[in-house]
Amino acid sequence: MNESASSWLTGTGPRSLIEVPNHPSTSQQIPVRERPVLVCGTSGGVGTSVLSALLADYRASDLGDRSWWVDLSGNDTDVPRRFGVDAVPDRRQWHSPRGATLWAPDEGTAIGAVLERVSTTGRGVPVVDAGARAFSVAQALHHEPLPDAVTPVLVVSPRPDLLNRSREVFDCWDAMGLLADTVLVIACQVPTLNHLALTELVQSAVTGQVAAVVALDYDPVLGEGTHLDLDRQEALAPRTWDAVSELAAHTSSRTTDGRRSVVSQ
Repeated sequence: MNESASSWLTGTGPRSLIEVPNHPSTSQQIPVRERPVLVCGTSGGVGTSVLSALLADYRASDLGDRSWWVDLSGNDTDVPRRFGVDAVPDRRQWHSPRGATLWAPDEGTAIGAVLERVSTTGRGVPVVDAGARAFSVAQALHHEPLPDAVTPVLVVSPRPDLLNRSREVFDCWDAMGLLADTVLVIACQVPTLNHLALTELVQSAVTGQVAAVVALDYDPVLGEGTHLDLDRQEALAPRTWDAVSELAAHTSSRTTDGRRSVVSQ
């Protein structure tokens, strides 16, 4: 691994639009322990965008608008609509139901540029949704000098076909020296899938090879694919928030050593 890489690793219905002010708030001068996070799916349809947005919203309970969700998925994401935004302003920034800042930068914006604008300037702590571009993201993280520490998160589905396809992603991230510092999220998207046995199988296979494992069970509210305003978020299963809480703990500087595999029950 090159030196630059090793340096950073370690409901509903639309609501009124709330634009983000151009000037930083006073609270943005307060130091925080949460680390920037990069969330990437091993394939499409594993819940990367919704999980990353929920993590940013969860962090907003402590950080307020300093918790950012940044869309670098390369797709026409539906997250703003699902989180109740009825129109996107010219600056492409708005607030989530819990107060997180949501930002959709120009297409092609580099990860390092996002961290430079958000994290190193003290504006906030971003959760970057990198979509399903696991191979190109690995190349970028391995070769691009980044201005701040980042926790990488890989999202995988326990579907057998998608697990098989994810093997190449794991091999790539391992070869790039990224896997050992990665938090793996096993997200079940199918209610009838016998995912528990597969989740345990994946957990056993990757324990000791990744920084931590968090399992996200199927949630019928997320499965609806509709809005996630405050009312619908309150209807999420407790185990869903447990998994998001575990992920938040593993992407915080408070977790310095003794990492362990975590499966939400």
